[in-house]
Amino acid sequence: MKEIEKILYENKIDIDKIEVPEELESRLYNALEDTSLAKRKKRSWKSKVAVVCIVVLLLGYNFNALAYYGREFLGYDQVMYGTLRELNKLGKGQYIGKSYTFKNGLTVILDGIMVDENQLLAFYTVKDPNGKVDEASKLQMFIKGFVKEYNPQSGQGKINDEKTEIKWVHSFEKPSLFEKTLHLKLQLIENNTGEIGDISFTIDPNKAMGHTLKQRINKTVKIGDTKLYLESISATPTQTILYGTIQNIIELAKDQILGERIRPNDLNIKLIANGEEVESHGAGIKTDMQGIRFHNDYDALPQDLESVQLYIDSFSVNRDVNKKISINKNIENQEFEVLGQNIRIDEVYESEESTYVTITTAQDVLLSKVGLIVAGERVSLRETIKSDIYKLKDGRIIHNRTLCFPKTGDNYKLSIDKMTYTEIYNKTIDIPID
Repeated sequence: MKEIEKILYENKIDIDKIEVPEELESRLYNALEDTSLAKRKKRSWKSKVAVVCIVVLLLGYNFNALAYYGREFLGYDQVMYGTLRELNKLGKGQYIGKSYTFKNGLTVILDGIMVDENQLLAFYTVKDPNGKVDEASKLQMFIKGFVKEYNPQSGQGKINDEKTEIKWVHSFEKPSLFEKTLHLKLQLIENNTGEIGDISFTIDPNKAMGHTLKQRINKTVKIGDTKLYLESISATPTQTILYGTIQNIIELAKDQILGERIRPNDLNIKLIANGEEVESHGAGIKTDMQGIRFHNDYDALPQDLESVQLYIDSFSVNRDVNKKISINKNIENQEFEVLGQNIRIDEVYESEESTYVTITTAQDVLLSKVGLIVAGERVSLRETIKSDIYKLKDGRIIHNRTLCFPKTGDNYKLSIDKMTYTEIYNKTIDIPID
């Protein structure tokens, strides 16, 4: 099919380049004038038949190519990444061409959609004759089906200079296989009042795209107190999605009871295909009745796929610590370890009824909830001052800052309730593509 598509596309280009010679019309006219009226009448029906045959042959040969490439969504090049742009040129989308106009003149035109096993992409235009289309952020939407509602996931748009039009490409959850007719529900909030719009459309199953790679991974990667379970990868013509779990519901409930909760911040996993990094398109982490789950989104995989790998780089988390550390204000450079992270207390001093604690950690370590216990009383952090970043000769980057607590005393304990830090994994996993 890829070779056929390529041939059709090349034929289209050749046809577009054909130009009629300027002298052709005069030559044909002169030739007809030289022919007798009788001959012309005799041949007229033959000429008509010949013309019809030629047209039928031309259309018959190029009909699929013309129809195939005629459904390209125009004006969206600047809001599409490379793979999506190529799919659009190949006519992989389904044309819709329906609109809804609100009472204030704002019009939403659903130009078309693309559907595969990972997502539904909506190509739509928002127009405002008043030149205030940039204020259409008050416009909300979702897709309603017979089975469920499908929420928007991500999108990007391009506004024109006059602010009368913006082109959007928006990703929605993949519709259920049982869905046929869907409704793009629109809600415009203006002057504390709302107006509801509706654009109905039907999914053409012949235009829906499948997957290029669907593989279970079932690998667990553990570093320190955290483990990642890599579940599966799903690659389609529009995107590639990695699915995984950080904690199942039992592990989540256990940490909740023990006061050792984990709150993920950022999971850095790179997708490598044929030895080249695939562009990342975002990620998401959510906590529900199944535990803490994540997904990482990437561009589509190359067509000539030879190898796929996952490079697990790092994982930034915020954890409950609930640790109290005795410190001596007369001793400098006191070191201790929390959750595998080194913390050094460089200095403790008092000034104007406040106690200052200067600490040094790795750049990514943050004491996100910290207090100072003075004579048995916990004092909250008032402010952080003198925050500096240094690069050591061995390449490590450290963060030095001073914590200010509004009380003084004789006995001190640093109370660390929560801490944010990054765990380095630096592991590569091969994914079979057979």
